Amino acid sequence: MLLRKLAISMMVLASGTGATALAAGTRHTAHAHAKRLCQRFASTSGSDRTGQGTRRRPFRTVGRLDRSLRPGQTGCLGGGTYGSIHTRFRFMKSGSRDQRITIRSVPGQTATLRGYVMIIGSYVTLSRLKIDGSNAFYTQHPSGVNCPTPTSEPLTIAGDNDTLQHDDYYQSVPSLRGNGIGIGFWGPVSNTVIRFNKIHDVGQCQAYDHLIYLSHGNNTQIYGNWLWNDPHGRAVQLYPAPTNSKIFNNVIDHVGEGFAIGDESGETVSGNQIFNNIVSNSTGLPWEHIPGEAIHDMYGGRPGTGNSFHNNDLFHNPGGLGHVSAVKVYGNSTSMNPEYVDAAGHNYELRRPSRLIRQHLWRRNYLRAP
Repeated sequence: MLLRKLAISMMVLASGTGATALAAGTRHTAHAHAKRLCQRFASTSGSDRTGQGTRRRPFRTVGRLDRSLRPGQTGCLGGGTYGSIHTRFRFMKSGSRDQRITIRSVPGQTATLRGYVMIIGSYVTLSRLKIDGSNAFYTQHPSGVNCPTPTSEPLTIAGDNDTLQHDDYYQSVPSLRGNGIGIGFWGPVSNTVIRFNKIHDVGQCQAYDHLIYLSHGNNTQIYGNWLWNDPHGRAVQLYPAPTNSKIFNNVIDHVGEGFAIGDESGETVSGNQIFNNIVSNSTGLPWEHIPGEAIHDMYGGRPGTGNSFHNNDLFHNPGGLGHVSAVKVYGNSTSMNPEYVDAAGHNYELRRPSRLIRQHLWRRNYLRAP
């Protein structure tokens, strides 16, 4: 019976009519999935003036789509590029604990946001988007810093309980590269989640531009991400006052150094746990005389209490583990090659993940591509 079904399937695929029917069925399935998942739509060919936010009559802009959403709804963006280096995307609407607001690409398509993204509302999820954070809105570096301007403001998270997941964030214009993701720049935020994203190709200013800059916030979780290509900063900088964050199961490759944690302003950074990450091929930060390290807490002031760095895999970092004095360090490995599938092509899946699982460095359910 199985062979008979297989033969019939091959006959159908061999005929033009059968192939057309199969393609039509695939399109119908995708449309049905989008209709079920998405309550509002926007498209690069839509209209904010005459659009109704439906699949047949979509809005044109991301802002109009955001304003149309109510708690519990998902807004979907059709394939194409929205915005430019001069565009500000302000996500103002808030969901609730049990009814989040989600903005994502239409299933089977890829929408790209280009510009300065600000998540101001709470209980907001951005999912399955390409985000080209190149923009020209950062115009003044701190005193004494000699770096080009303008450069890009980071994707800024200013609401509580916001999530970035399964996104691809980068800055495509080298001359505009700055910080990548900024959490709590405008004041403390709570319960931010950054998971299963690709975050890469940011930074150009000495040692000031980081892939993720965790400034203020409580209970931030950063896990399952691939972070690469930032020779001008850290994968994650925890400074000056994040508390109780958990940063785990991330791959970090070709970054100035893996992590920095500390405070020099009288605030407290405490209760943060950094564990089960891979930090490889750190390039160093010569502007601060730092070789390619995994972590350091070289800031003055009060470094806080209860911070730990443990069970991480550290490979080919010229500065080794790094210099730490106020962080509890234990269980880290400095000799095990993680054996990426294709590091040059930025595929950081592991050829032999069981080796790290046996070392208790990774949890099996996070060993998957973002």
